[in-house]
Amino acid sequence: MLVAVEGIVETLRGVPAPRFQPEEICKVLRGFNVRPDTLQRYLHFAPRRYTRNLIYRDDLFELIALCWDAGSASPIHNHSNQLCWLAVHKGALRLENFDTLDGPGPGDRIRLVPAGGLDYAKVGCVDLQQGDAAIHRVSNPFPERAVSLHVYSRPYDTCIAYDQETHTAREIRLSYHSVGGVLVDPRREERVS
Repeated sequence: MLVAVEGIVETLRGVPAPRFQPEEICKVLRGFNVRPDTLQRYLHFAPRRYTRNLIYRDDLFELIALCWDAGSASPIHNHSNQLCWLAVHKGALRLENFDTLDGPGPGDRIRLVPAGGLDYAKVGCVDLQQGDAAIHRVSNPFPERAVSLHVYSRPYDTCIAYDQETHTAREIRLSYHSVGGVLVDPRREERVS
């Protein structure tokens, strides 16, 4: 069913906190396709990187549109023991999961090993990451841009990023490229529909 992005926000706001759990939110995200015209104001791209564009945030969850330029990738990261749902809205993404042999970190001598994922997550794919041990990387190795919608519960502002080459894990602060459709720093913008 095609719905306005505001309809998804209202549906998520209507889920009581005790029911804001993996199965319930997966059902919500699989049941809706966002009308592109209602999402357009939140889609801000930057060359050779991904952007985090805040649509809605309260104490229970946040909804973010991530815009992936061709060739962009997130760092390998966790979700600070929060729940993360990802729904591919446009294009395709690669989803890589990892296990740690040395605990989640932060710290030195943190070794990661591949733990599956999806090489080609297409439109309609919904992925869930949960718990402190949920470590993954999202990338767009494909020639066209991609857009994914992410629901985080509870919202979080830091996570642990992993460097496979140096075997280190460091806490990083997260930021938004835009909030409510308005750029945080307009000089970083390259907008193409």
